[in-house]
Amino acid sequence: MRQWLQNLWSTRARRDRMVVAAGGLFWSLLVILLAVWPAIEARMHWNVASVEFLTRWELTSVDARFAWRGWRPPLPEVVIVGIDDESFVADTFSPEDLKANPDLQILNTWPWPRRAHGLVLHKLLDAGAKMVGFDLLFSTPSKYGPDDDRAWRDALARAAGRVVIGANFVNEEIEGGLRQKWMFPIPEVIPDGVDQTNLCAAVNFSADMDGVVRRMTPSWWMDHSQQWLSTVSARIANMVDPRTTWVYQQSALTINFPSLKPRGDGKFDRPFPRYPYYQLFYGKAWKQSLKNGAVFKDKIVLVGPTQNFLHDVHATPNEKDTPGVEIHAAAISTVMRHNELREESGILLIPLILIFAGVTVLSLLYVRHPLLKLALPLVNAMVHAVVCYIAFAHFQLIFPFAAPVAVMIPIAVTGTAWQLLTEQLEKRRARQALERQVSKEVADELMKEFGALELLLAPQERHLVVFFSDIRKFTTLVETSDRIRLITQLNEYFTAMSAIVTRHGGTLDKFIGDAIMAFWGAPTSRGPADDALRAVSAALEMREKLAALHPEWKAKGYPEFRIGIGIHAGEALVGEVGSAQRSEYTAIGDAVNTASRIEGINKETGTDLLISEAVYSLVKDRVRAHSMGEYALRGRTGKVTLYRVDSLS
Repeated sequence: MRQWLQNLWSTRARRDRMVVAAGGLFWSLLVILLAVWPAIEARMHWNVASVEFLTRWELTSVDARFAWRGWRPPLPEVVIVGIDDESFVADTFSPEDLKANPDLQILNTWPWPRRAHGLVLHKLLDAGAKMVGFDLLFSTPSKYGPDDDRAWRDALARAAGRVVIGANFVNEEIEGGLRQKWMFPIPEVIPDGVDQTNLCAAVNFSADMDGVVRRMTPSWWMDHSQQWLSTVSARIANMVDPRTTWVYQQSALTINFPSLKPRGDGKFDRPFPRYPYYQLFYGKAWKQSLKNGAVFKDKIVLVGPTQNFLHDVHATPNEKDTPGVEIHAAAISTVMRHNELREESGILLIPLILIFAGVTVLSLLYVRHPLLKLALPLVNAMVHAVVCYIAFAHFQLIFPFAAPVAVMIPIAVTGTAWQLLTEQLEKRRARQALERQVSKEVADELMKEFGALELLLAPQERHLVVFFSDIRKFTTLVETSDRIRLITQLNEYFTAMSAIVTRHGGTLDKFIGDAIMAFWGAPTSRGPADDALRAVSAALEMREKLAALHPEWKAKGYPEFRIGIGIHAGEALVGEVGSAQRSEYTAIGDAVNTASRIEGINKETGTDLLISEAVYSLVKDRVRAHSMGEYALRGRTGKVTLYRVDSLS
């Protein structure tokens, strides 16, 4: 056995085969374990943090399949009456127009009277609508008084069996876990003799771990009443077509979103017909746009906000801000067509991982050309992507993509690393042999790898976490203090703060007057999340260090320094910048400017450490922070959400 192992290990080619094959087997088993770990956790009821990156990558690949597939016509029977900006008639119509169209005046003040919803319900049913669903909550009394609630209740009573209204719940944290808090319509709007669980349905959505809504939960368990409550989409589909009761046999259903419909001008139409709410009160629009209500005949009509003023927008595979009412429409279309997406990961996952691992190992061992070594696994991945797309687009099947492709990466990296290591050892032996033939200087010149430093310093786009700090009212200090002593104090401050930046792995870019600029993510990086955490940790340590310096400075008669810090993450150009006589390794770009502007916002908010949402999303599980709202930054369009950081969690 010993002699056999020695023979097996005797040549570089044999060693490569052994190490690369063993690495392929190891990474295959590890990826299989990571891929099935969430299912193991769920079955065993373990409370262990699972590895999420494969699941997140898989979810992203599903979204990409929606995008590649493009628009598919949804169920034509579903239309939306949207509560949108146009329907706020005080902004849309002039006082003269409102006077000429008195029916519109009921929409003059938000929130609208509930009798307006009653009139809409009456008009829709008179126009021949099959079913009307209101994606709205009526959990508080009307501001227009009890008569308004009674008018809405009477309208619901007349439409019994053809209308559904919304209920909602949130999970409240209590000692020992979570508790449901349900918000049902107030009793004053529930018709006599009607059970609220028959009139109401849940409008909640269940998002995946990345915050994207891809699935519907047909019914929700109500802890307080120990019964199930249907979701709006399942309830409406079942009331229109009783054959859809199959949906309640599913714990969750992957929605077959129809996607946005492209137009010839490069823009997109919404997947479902959408009519502004006000048009049901505007005689001209009722006749022309709504064809005297004919557009609602034999339709399922959903009424709800189509813009974000009620904060009812959610990320979906289509877009980041999909109105909730449109998600309900897509779910109804999916249920009534029975074209839900079906995941086929259980049977195919392990064979696909092993196939991809085998192809990668074979390419490393038996393909000599470096480009072909890379090309073969890539071609394999591209073919698999096409197969996944065909299964998705034509058969409503979701084949696993992330794990089979992911297994190639560590195999390729470790296998290539081993081959490079052995190659370097061969080069070292060759260099030793070369030195016996020529001088050491010539050998050095022949074996030297050119361009490493130039590649490091060459300008390149990198994801950076940019840090700015500034001393508050420093100009006043310069005018009122002894300048020599102030410079001495400033040098002490810079020495302490720059040491903190270096200790946390940051790159100290420059001092700008009394300001410090630093960044994480170049020339080395451990990933955006680690870079962001290091930057925030450095800022918090600076806060502590500055507080510790104040007693020392006070004893010396120095003034106190108060600082503001701003941190932002984004893409920036990093590299050597300057002239032939003088240059520096620095970063430039929008991310740098934004970080500088955020630092300045501390003056408005009275804080000393603000981070952008881009940074908060990377460190939110590791810090205690509070939202300060949205702020407009000078020289930048739009607003940025900022967070005050208190401490590490």
